[in-house]
Amino acid sequence: MPRNPNKIDYTGGLPACLSSFQVIEDPRTPGNTQHHFGEVLFVCVTGVLCGMNGFAEIQDFCELQLDWFKKWISLPNGVPTAQTLSNIFQLIDPDHFQRCLIDHIGALHPELQAQIIAVDGKKLRGSHELLKGAVHAVSAWAADSGVTLAQEFVDEKSNEITALPKLLEMLDLEGHIVTIDAMGAQTEVAQQITDQGADYLLALKGNQGNTHKEVIDHFDFALRQLDLKNATGWSYFIQEPEKSHGRLTTRTVLCTNNLETLDPEIRKRWPDLTSIVVVESDTEELTTGKRRKKERRYYLSSLKAEAARFHDIIRRHWSIENQCHWVLDVVFREDANRTRKANAPKNFGSLLRIALNILKLDTSLKGSLPKKRRHAAHDFEYRERLLQISRA
Repeated sequence: MPRNPNKIDYTGGLPACLSSFQVIEDPRTPGNTQHHFGEVLFVCVTGVLCGMNGFAEIQDFCELQLDWFKKWISLPNGVPTAQTLSNIFQLIDPDHFQRCLIDHIGALHPELQAQIIAVDGKKLRGSHELLKGAVHAVSAWAADSGVTLAQEFVDEKSNEITALPKLLEMLDLEGHIVTIDAMGAQTEVAQQITDQGADYLLALKGNQGNTHKEVIDHFDFALRQLDLKNATGWSYFIQEPEKSHGRLTTRTVLCTNNLETLDPEIRKRWPDLTSIVVVESDTEELTTGKRRKKERRYYLSSLKAEAARFHDIIRRHWSIENQCHWVLDVVFREDANRTRKANAPKNFGSLLRIALNILKLDTSLKGSLPKKRRHAAHDFEYRERLLQISRA
C-alpha cells in the first residue's frame, strides 16, 4: 500500500526565503511520500547553517527545534528521518542543485564587480565506496567576494578537465580574470575564456610539454643575459620576506610581453597570449637555518606584463584553497562526511557551499564562521536573518 493513500501533493512547501531552490524538481514517486519536498530542503539548509554536518545531525537538530520549525513549515508527518533525507538527496538531479547554487548566489549577490575567479578541484574524500572512487568537485570561486559561484562534479581527478567547459559556460565571465592551475592549461579552455570576454592566467607544468620547455628556456636565457630591472618589455617584482609556519619565504615575480623568441606555432595555439610569468620562491627554515631548493612556477596569461599585479593575482587565486576548501573540511567537516550513495554526496556538497555563501555574505555579525553557526543554532533572530524570513 502506498505511504500516501490520499494522494496529497507533497511536491511544494518551499518557504519564500528559498525561492531560488524552485529550480530543483521533486524526484520522488508521488504515491510514496510523507514530507513536503520544499520543507525537506528548508530543514537541510537550516540545519547546515546551524552547525549540522550530516543528515543524522540535521534530524536531531530539527527534533530539538521542532517548535521553531513549525512556525515556518507544517511537517505534517513529523520530522523526516536521516535515512529519508539521504534517500531524497540521492534522487535529486545534481545539475538542478548546481543551477540552484548559481541562482542563489545571484539573489544574494546580484552584481559581481570585475575580479579574480579562481577555478580549482577538490576531492570529497568521504564519498568513496568499495568499488567506486571519491567524487571530485570543480568549483569557481570569486576571490574578492569570497563566494562559490558554481561547481561541476566528476568521478575521477583525471576527468576534471572535462568539467571545465561546462563550469565556465554557467558563468558570466565578461570583465573578470580567470585563474586555473595546471589542469586547466589547455588551449581550448583559454579560447573559451577569451570568447566569454575574460582574461586568463593559467599555471603551466609538464602536461604542456613543448610549451612548458619553451617558457623555461625563455626565462633561463633572460636571467643569464639581461638587466631585468631596466630591460624593455620586462617587469620585475620582489615580495617582502613573509614569515609563516616556521619558514621565511621570499617570492620574486618576473614577466614579459616579449614573446618573439617563442616558437611561432606555440604562440599561435594559445589565444590572445600576451605574457608569460615565472614566480621563484626562496624559503628558509627558521628553526634550522637551512634553505630549501628554489622553486619556480610558470604561467601563461592574456594580461599585459605587470609583475606586482601578477603577484597579487596568483596569491589571491589560492584563496580558493584557504577560504573555501580548507573551510569546508575544517568547519563543515566535508572530508569526514560519509554521505556516498548515488547523487547524495554531490547534492550535499552543493548544499554546504550554499550555506558557506550565506554565512560569508552576512555582515550583521562579526566573527568566525564557527561563531556564526553557533549563533544561528541558538539565536532565533539571527537564524531568521540569515534565512531572510520574517513573520510579517
